[in-house]
Amino acid sequence: MWSPREKSALVESLRKAGPTAPTLCEGWQTRHLAAHLLLRGQEPWRLTPRPWAPDAADRLIDDVADGLRERAAYTDAVETFAAGPDGANPMRLVRGRADEAMNLLEYVVHHEDVRRGGAEPLPPRELPASMLDDIWRRLGQFSTFAFRSAPVGVVQVVPGNRRRRARAGAVSVALTGGPVEQTLFAMGRRGAAQVQVTGTPDAVAAFEAWAAH
Repeated sequence: MWSPREKSALVESLRKAGPTAPTLCEGWQTRHLAAHLLLRGQEPWRLTPRPWAPDAADRLIDDVADGLRERAAYTDAVETFAAGPDGANPMRLVRGRADEAMNLLEYVVHHEDVRRGGAEPLPPRELPASMLDDIWRRLGQFSTFAFRSAPVGVVQVVPGNRRRRARAGAVSVALTGGPVEQTLFAMGRRGAAQVQVTGTPDAVAAFEAWAAH
């Protein structure tokens, strides 16, 4: 199980970064990310989209983040996230396979949000092969959703022997990169993802124009 390991690594990076470090999430500092993670881990129902208040979750995160500007408050929030839900919280039941399904990709991406935010991003990490395999496997269903509106077909390629058609099309591009880079690209961190797009010039141009929005 890789989710607990990645959560611990994410927590350590949040501790080191402090409350006002930049992240890959536009408009968010690490205090916003800590607020998001804390709410998602303890009270995810408060982040549920509401048709009558579409920006309610964003405003809630901003409100919580405003209270985390000081290092002490931020540290308390990070440590509460690290400890996880207490015995009275139904989220304590999210363990094992459910934890992996819900959280592995979330933690991987948000960890890179911290590591690669700002003017001097850290390089990609070397992760265990079995963890990369799990990330790649769990990315499959999300990739279909992420590329559903792409103007061309998309084939995800991991150097070596893994490839997956994320979107069918008469003309396709190949998106080549490791599992973490593929995950970052699919989840909107396209400027930070170290991937290569190849195909016919027209297909690449159409895909890159779509990806820029």
